[in-house]
Order: sequence, then C-alpha cells, then structure tokens
Amino acid sequence: MTRTQQRTRLEAVRDQVRAGGRRWTIAKGAVVEALIGTEGHLSAQQVHDRVIERFPQIDRSTVHRVLLTLADEHVVHVLGRQGEARYGMADRPHHHAVCARCGQEAEIPASVISPALAAAATATGFSFEDGGITLTGLCGGCGATS
Repeated sequence: MTRTQQRTRLEAVRDQVRAGGRRWTIAKGAVVEALIGTEGHLSAQQVHDRVIERFPQIDRSTVHRVLLTLADEHVVHVLGRQGEARYGMADRPHHHAVCARCGQEAEIPASVISPALAAAATATGFSFEDGGITLTGLCGGCGATS
C-alpha cells in the first residue's frame, strides 16, 4: 500500500470517528497509523512499539486505552488468540483463519464467507452480525506434517 493510500485510509477513519461525534486525538491517529501500516493484526505491545517510533511520549497504557476505545467505535476489531488480544483495522470486512498448532493467521475476505452465513441464517433462523468469524485449523505447513 502506498503512502498516499495509507493517508487516504487514515483520513477516512478520522472522518468516521468525527462523524460519530467522537474526538480524534494524536494518540488515536498514531494507533490507527500503526495498524494501517501493517498487514494482519498486532498485539497492544506491537502497536506501542510502532507508535513510539514517532511519538515516544505516548505510553503503553495510552495505546491500550485507545485500542479499546477504537474497538468500541468499530474502527478496529479484536482477534483473541492464545490469551493475547490482537488488533486490526475494521474498515475492510474480513474473517480469520488461525492455525491451532503454530498460531499463523490468515485473513479471509468477507465475500468468501457470506454464502455460508446466508445458508446458516436460512437453516437456523438466526441473523448474523458483521463481526468477524475465527476459524481454527491447521495451516499448510502444519497440516503437511500431520
């Protein structure tokens, strides 16, 4: 992703937060920038490590509070794995596959899962929220060694 694309994405998130009547702070911007600048999901510590490269005055507890706030605002989503929460941007709908053996993660585009969710809704009468689904299995490397 180019720097221009990252900036455009950051501005869209900022506008989303402000449109919801919420404040946009330097810390929020730094955390969102750290997440946009990576593929996949990061722990709070990994986000903090990236944030302090530009903003050394922002401490880890601030990053943690901002991540929780951004999750409440539906800007980021939380992927819980092996006792550690990991955070990723929520502006591009997707689900997750996690290897039960090595912990490798992969993102699954929402469009791939949508037909299964529609079939599950028809079969159960439930309506499903847009929140992500985490599928657990074995990645190619671990599955090959079974």
